[in-house]
Amino acid sequence: MRGKLCILLMTYLLPIAGWASPANLVDAEWNEIETPHFRIVTNGRPESVKSLAEDLERFRVVASQLLSAGEDQHRLTIFALADRNSYAAFVGDGNAKRTGGVFHNTSYGSFALVNLGSDRSLREHPAREFLFHEYTHFLTYGRSPLHYPYWYSEGFAEVFSTVDFPEDGNYVFGAIPMDRAASLYYDQPMPLEELLRATPATADESQNARVYAGGWMLTHWLIMSSGKADRIEDYVSAYNRGEDPVDALVSALEMPLDELERHYTEQAKGKFSKRTGLMPRGYKPAQPIVQPLSREDAVAEIARYLVMSGKNADSLRELVQYARAVRADSHELTSIMAVAKTRAGEFSRAESMLASIPQSLRGEQWYQSAEASLWLEEQLVKGVHSDPERLETVRDRFAALIEADNEVPAYWRGLAVAMQKLGYPRGEYLKILEQAYLRAPREVGIAWWYANELYLDRDAEIFARVAHPLLMQITEEKPRTQLQAMLADLLPDIAAPEVDAVEKNTIIGAFTRYKGYSTHKALALALDYKGAYTFGFAYDSPDQNIANGKALEVCEARRMASNVESLCRIYAEGDKIIDAGGSLSGL
Repeated sequence: MRGKLCILLMTYLLPIAGWASPANLVDAEWNEIETPHFRIVTNGRPESVKSLAEDLERFRVVASQLLSAGEDQHRLTIFALADRNSYAAFVGDGNAKRTGGVFHNTSYGSFALVNLGSDRSLREHPAREFLFHEYTHFLTYGRSPLHYPYWYSEGFAEVFSTVDFPEDGNYVFGAIPMDRAASLYYDQPMPLEELLRATPATADESQNARVYAGGWMLTHWLIMSSGKADRIEDYVSAYNRGEDPVDALVSALEMPLDELERHYTEQAKGKFSKRTGLMPRGYKPAQPIVQPLSREDAVAEIARYLVMSGKNADSLRELVQYARAVRADSHELTSIMAVAKTRAGEFSRAESMLASIPQSLRGEQWYQSAEASLWLEEQLVKGVHSDPERLETVRDRFAALIEADNEVPAYWRGLAVAMQKLGYPRGEYLKILEQAYLRAPREVGIAWWYANELYLDRDAEIFARVAHPLLMQITEEKPRTQLQAMLADLLPDIAAPEVDAVEKNTIIGAFTRYKGYSTHKALALALDYKGAYTFGFAYDSPDQNIANGKALEVCEARRMASNVESLCRIYAEGDKIIDAGGSLSGL
């Protein structure tokens, strides 16, 4: 009786808290709809979502033509949610009020979420424009390290959100999104300079709608009417180099700001051209496969997203509590919650949860992945005192996971960390780290480690390709200053931050001091997956071997004291750097 009362109280009281009752999620009818390039999990009407899946496959073909999107894009998982309450359980009540769809990159894959029951007046399906908008983000952001200005990122996605297929073999794009039409009708366009400088962090809720509308207007003009669409790439490159967003656009377009503003404001008059095109000859529409999901599988899908994305912890807790009360939980859900406990540092609890899963299910990928994450994190908290034998087990497990599914960035990162801590040659673990980065260039932890490693190679062009967009993501002062100093060191045209590198004991400071020493010198260096580092010098030595040995000795003593988790290695002999391939280059 107490259990039934608990369920009733949760059912009636939780909606008051401002999000969907877990009963509404768990007891809903869920389906999985699959096509070659999409996997849609939905509690909406299957036939309606199936139609959206067919259009998404058409849109993917059109996008490969219009956006020069590569064919190697990984599969996108979409949660198509029946109403705002369901959507709020995933994104939070505040975001549910402000948005109809969101896109989210994680180290375990990319996700789009869309509210099928949005009350916005959109063509055909309420969520159609949102899905096309979010998929455009997926194509432009999924595996690209570039960061786009806020106005252009959203404006570009809006331009292609209205792709339509009026008859077989044709498509049309360039129509005004209905939400943008409302914004332009009821509000004045955002001033151009304000639009160009807007960021997600600086724009409040009321400004966001104006950014979307202004971004759509300006992007539409650039692509459709300006005759300067080929200059956008130069602008985005300059923006990623950290140039002023207004000056960068004016320079790329070779157009005075007042002339650019005139074209921009004229767009508000409401005359927007469209373009048409033909689907590739022989294109055959996709045939989506609809499979019903059990309550247990649906709960596991929802929980997996909430854990992997780190979003809406309250929803996760209440969902799991209700699922257990009505026996809609599963061993897979237990493994997912073990991952959540691992991330919270509750290793004993995670271990006991995994131990409760029957031996017969421990070969499943969801179990293998959860256990690998636990093993790795247990070793990482030990720092320099981690267990080599256990790390070998971690290495082998992540290698097996990659063999089963090589598209998950977290698996590549886990393997690279284990290899580095085991003392593998730098060139070997760096190849694995590169694969993690290529699959998740926007995951800050992966990109930060990769950028630091690339800096040691002293290749300015390759380093800048990773460091510039990473700089757009980092907000903390210390890592930003370090990254800016590295860029200035390799690229003389970039102004160095106002910091004394030698006094701050940075890698750059170590290089500066080392260059001043005499011959028969060596520099040993350790840099770990966190970006933590230490070094050791030796100079005025009788010969190079003695210098190398002394430098390693000093470096190792410092490494143990400062908990830098990779082994020291000789980085430079004399004035020459020993790179990952064993060849020499100048310091």
